[in-house]
Amino acid sequence: MKSDVLATGVLCCGIVLSTPALAIDPACQPLIQSQRRMANTPVHIFMTENRTWSKTLSKVAAGMGMGGANKSEEISTGKAVYVLHDGKWIDMGASFAEAHADPNDPEIKKAQEAKRCQALPDETVAGQPAIVYREHNPSGIDTKIWISKSAHLPLKSEITNKAGGSAMTSFTVSTYDYNNVHAPTGAISMQQMMSQRRH
Repeated sequence: MKSDVLATGVLCCGIVLSTPALAIDPACQPLIQSQRRMANTPVHIFMTENRTWSKTLSKVAAGMGMGGANKSEEISTGKAVYVLHDGKWIDMGASFAEAHADPNDPEIKKAQEAKRCQALPDETVAGQPAIVYREHNPSGIDTKIWISKSAHLPLKSEITNKAGGSAMTSFTVSTYDYNNVHAPTGAISMQQMMSQRRH
């Protein structure tokens, strides 16, 4: 369960912390630098995910409550990550940086080196001038991200995930708020959440 919740945050928010390597696409460096900066900056992330299922699975997915839009939130204080799950804030017991695998792992490096990035025309997000990039991951994940020109932090991201093949495609929009961010009151630990579920 812990890995599932962490994976949601890591994937939906487009957060990729890595040690730059010579083989990494130079166009991806601004994204890496921005996301590394965000890992140490308090941020409140709002995510909306929409899943599109194949005809074969659509009825089954709807019956299991896996259709339609799914909204979630995440708060990072720079030292800890909290995920809103079933109306309760869960303390994940780790920071954004700690939630990721070892960036020096050969498989992690290989995945980073496979990505390709493209700069797009500048836009404005929530009144802030932003540079825009598109990142393509051969595994089937495409990300469009807006980065503040002044703060060099992500403002918005859109992730299209087709890694599951034709069975399901997810589209996740995330917005990032850096104002007055603090740890949520009443947060419980993963152990407490699991204990409550058993009862």
